[in-house]
Order: sequence, then structure tokens, then C-alpha cells
Amino acid sequence: MTRAAPLAALCVLALGCAQLGARHAPAPPRESAALPAPGASLERLVLVTIHGLTPDLVLSHDPAMPTLASLARAGVAAEAVTPVFPATVYATHATLATGVEPSRHGIGGDHRLTPQGVSPNWLDQAADLRAPTLFAAVAQRGARVAALDWPTTGGAPIADLAPDLVLPPGASWVEALGRLGAGRAAELAARSGGADPATSQPGAARDAALVTMACGLALSDPAPRLIALRLSQTAAVLDRSAAGSDAAREAFARADADVARLVRCLGDAGLLATTALVVAGDFGLVPAHTELRPNVALADVGLLVPADGGVRRWDAIARANGGSAFVYAADEDAAVLARRALESFANETGASRVVSAKEMLARGADPEAWFGLEAEPGFVFGDAATGPKWGAARVISDGTDAADSARGATGFVAWGPRLRAGVRIPVMQQTDVAPTLAYWLGVSLEGAQGRVLVGLFGPGGS
Repeated sequence: MTRAAPLAALCVLALGCAQLGARHAPAPPRESAALPAPGASLERLVLVTIHGLTPDLVLSHDPAMPTLASLARAGVAAEAVTPVFPATVYATHATLATGVEPSRHGIGGDHRLTPQGVSPNWLDQAADLRAPTLFAAVAQRGARVAALDWPTTGGAPIADLAPDLVLPPGASWVEALGRLGAGRAAELAARSGGADPATSQPGAARDAALVTMACGLALSDPAPRLIALRLSQTAAVLDRSAAGSDAAREAFARADADVARLVRCLGDAGLLATTALVVAGDFGLVPAHTELRPNVALADVGLLVPADGGVRRWDAIARANGGSAFVYAADEDAAVLARRALESFANETGASRVVSAKEMLARGADPEAWFGLEAEPGFVFGDAATGPKWGAARVISDGTDAADSARGATGFVAWGPRLRAGVRIPVMQQTDVAPTLAYWLGVSLEGAQGRVLVGLFGPGGS
């Protein structure tokens, strides 16, 4: 079969669309996928993110993720990756794609801030990004790029694009990709189980389809040099189950099984030895029990006017980011009054502190915010502007911005050509990922703040 095989045949090669598109993924195998010796040349890089990935899931004596553990033993792994501030899904993915902090890439959280308050709409458009991306750097060298369910890629000039979409339950993901995607994404999704109504939401069914799509793209002609995909099935489980629970461990094992299918697909096609595989987390999760609602305190002093479960107008407002919140104000007078109100709120609840603008800027946070709030471990912030000032958290695991950054550390595993086998990275910054991958791919990532970890590579470098 030639590399120019039709997509239907490619989907069969990619382990079978019906199997991977099934609503209920098969039980994950305990054995890891077989790995060949990496080749001398790098033809493609596949970047996978897994929500909530932590180093212990890979590097412990009894790892919940045996495939990642196998990749780590044969390649490199980080004992801790320090996420950016704030540690939210969209902010961290923007950093993984750009190598810069939120203050530079412009994605300061997950949701849009509007004159009517914090919108339920995500910061999902490529136009929201203000920094050069790894995707663009690869494309500028004349190579093809694919991004599958990667945050903040809506409308991006990416050859094979399945933008991140959250649709009404039962809506057609395939039809939405036909309208909003690019290249071969919609057709591959249709042949990869994407017609399953469960794929309308991020989760196991969509993850299974995304893995099959990635396999099909790797086998296609022309094939992308960079394929980036996000696996999100762990998110729903971590909303209702504590990190480290049996349910969470099983969810990570299922995500590991998806990575194993990707490895087997590439191996069966004879592509694995010339492929770089990178798996990264967005941020670690910690237990959460209580939600703090600073906007209620702002409403009490007249800086915010609630309406119909939302906000009619505001002169100052807090945008929640899990363990942190950023406070925005219309002017200096409103900012001063908001700070007084939220200092009183912090004293009353005894579970948060005010973070100065100077400290926020030093940590790379949104420069548009006047100041911020940071919660104690176990507490998270919410956007509600009515009701009690605190109550039960809606999720029991969440990201953290606590002073002990090790609690929010996430994972990083890489395997492929020219890597030094068995290297461990004691601590790396999330901003280091994109410039290191750019170096591996032989492209230049303009403006990256992170370091190129050249010590991961053997003689010959990139």
C-alpha cells in the first residue's frame, strides 16, 4: 500500500476506526507497547497532552501509565515540570505551544472577560494568542502541521485542524469540524468514530477518535511533520474524583492505553523509529473542598451588579483560575476599593491572600489585572457574584497556584531519535517545552522565554 492510500484505508491501518471510535474504550493493557531502537533521523514529532498528568503516574515503582513509563525508561522524563501562572488548561496549552508566559501570549485564563462579567465562552481562537507558535515555526519551514483538539486553535492557519470544540450534548462533532476545521480533519473524524454522539464533548470517545486521526495523518501523504493532540478524558473524572483515587488512576490508565495504540500504529506502519513522541501534562491537581467567591464581596461594596445568575455591569471583577483569581478594574479608584474589599474578604475567610501586581508580573501573569488572589491548598475560587461568600467546591480536584509549586507540578516524557536514553530532568519550566521541541525539529521559535534543554540530546544535537 502506498503512502497516498485513501483515508478509508489509512483508518483501517490505524488500528480500526470502529474499535477506536467505540464509546467505551477497552480495558487498558498492563503491558507496555514494544519500542524499537530510535533511528538516526527525525521525520515527525507527535506531541500529546494529558490533563492532570503528574510525574508519579509515570515514575513510581507501580506506574498507572505503563506505556509512558516504558517511554520514560527508554527516553527522557522530568521529575517535575513547574507550570505557568495561572495553571489553567488554556493558559498552559498556550505556553506549551509558544514557550512564553501568559503575560506575553495573552491567554490569562480559560474564559473570556466581557462587560457582562466572566463569559462561559472559552479563549479558543488563535487570534487570542499574541506570541509566535511552534505550529507556525514548523509551517514556515514548508512542513505540514496538524492540531487535534488543541486549545486556542480556532481559525488558525494549520493545514490539518480539528479545533477544540465543546458542543451541545448529541451535536455532531463531525459536522462541526466540517464547518470549522481544515484539511483532512473532518473526513478522518468521520472515519474514526467521530459520528458517535459522545464525541460532542471532550472525553474518552473523542480521545479514541483523535488517536485514530493522528495515526491516519501520520500514514498520509503528505504527512505532517508536527502532530499535536490533547487527550481530555481524565478531566471529567478528576472533576468528581480526587487525584490519586482509584477512579483517577483508572482514567489515567485508559489515557495510557490510547498512547499505547498510537505507539502500536506507528510501529505497525514502520514509522516509529523515525518519530519523536512527547507526552506532557498541563498542570498537576490537588484536592479541593471549598470554593471562595470574591465577586460576592465586590458586589457587597457596589463594584459589581449581579443579574440573572451573571453580571449586569462591573467596575471591578475577579476572574477565577482554580487556585488563583485575577482582579480587573475600570480605573484606579475602583482598584483601590476592590483591594480593600478583598483584603477584608481574605481576612474573613482566612483561606486566601492578596497578590500584588508586582508579584503577579514577576510570575508572568496577566498584566491587565490590577492585582490577584491566591487560595490556600484545598480552596479554589469561583466566579459567582451572588449567594454566600464560600461553599462546597464544584470539583474535588483542581489546579493550584500555592507557594509550594511542587504540589502543582506536571509531567513530561519524550522518546525518539537523538535523545539520550535514561536522562532524568530534576526540574524544568513549562516554558522550556516549546523551545526544546523547536530545537529537536530544527526550527527557530521566535521570542521564546524558556530554555532549550540541549543536554537531552546526544552528539549531533538537533
